[in-house]
Amino acid sequence: MLLGGEDENSQGQGQERQPTRVGVASPQMRSIENAISAVGTLRPVRAVDIVPNVAGRVTEVYVTSGQEVLEGDRLIQLDDRAARAASAEAEATLSETEQEYRRYQQLEDSNAAAEARLEEARGAFRRAEAAVMLAQAELEDRTVTAPFAGTLGVIDTEPGAFLSGNQAVTRLADLSAVEVSVTLPERYFRQVRTDQSLEITTPAYPDATFEGRLILRAPEIDLATRSFEVRAEIDNADGRLVGGMFANSRLVLDIYDGLAIPDDAIISEGLTTYVYKVADDTAARTEVTLGASIGELTEVRDGLAIEDRVVVAGWDQLSDGAPVEIDENFTQEGLE
Repeated sequence: MLLGGEDENSQGQGQERQPTRVGVASPQMRSIENAISAVGTLRPVRAVDIVPNVAGRVTEVYVTSGQEVLEGDRLIQLDDRAARAASAEAEATLSETEQEYRRYQQLEDSNAAAEARLEEARGAFRRAEAAVMLAQAELEDRTVTAPFAGTLGVIDTEPGAFLSGNQAVTRLADLSAVEVSVTLPERYFRQVRTDQSLEITTPAYPDATFEGRLILRAPEIDLATRSFEVRAEIDNADGRLVGGMFANSRLVLDIYDGLAIPDDAIISEGLTTYVYKVADDTAARTEVTLGASIGELTEVRDGLAIEDRVVVAGWDQLSDGAPVEIDENFTQEGLE
């Protein structure tokens, strides 16, 4: 896109104007993407801090920092001697109360036991069942396991350490896919849909492009920033992307066909943008409305038709209405 040529008033008065030799090109249809760029941050699709449910002293650490684990894999073992003893005692009490309860049931069948004694035995049996469930849960809590498959973070815990029951020992992240969260201005709210594609690049892999799909558009506009959040999910089977990475995002809002001309044909003078059309060997200054940039081409939204020809070389010698001679050997490099 260049600055305007000589003023049409600079032509000599009263002299026959000689044709100016020019190169021309015709607008061509191109597939044009209406896209918006934004910056965002990557995060795993799932991530949790691993915090034991109970306090206790660590007896075993089964994993290492950065290790990949499956759902249910053991991570850390706490001292469970007291819990195992409590569980065994609860099991023994359950067995005793069950036997007592069954005996009173048999006596009831022979009308030899009062109903009150039977209910008392039934209650004791139910309480013993609950005590066993509680003891088993407390025993299970002594073994910290992975809630889902993923990659562990840093583990600094060693056997012998005492955990209070409210401190995280590591972090588990599912990196099979990652999410990118970006914030867009309010004016794009209507154009964003959850089936649109989004591409990202990251400083860690400057030559790679990762593609995903929008999974969320915030249901409302943030009053403070007049913007809204969108999230896209990106497949990460190779594990190259991790949480916290900076991402340059490009969201394609729409794809449509439109006219495009070489940038060399476009002339700007102040706030006016125009081209020279050629018809009947005459140049006609024509104002145009531009759209998206497509490499060395630019979309023209208004002012030209597909059958028009525009000057791409030699326009600096032209003025509105000037005669021209078309150089048929000119190569339309911008459109090839």
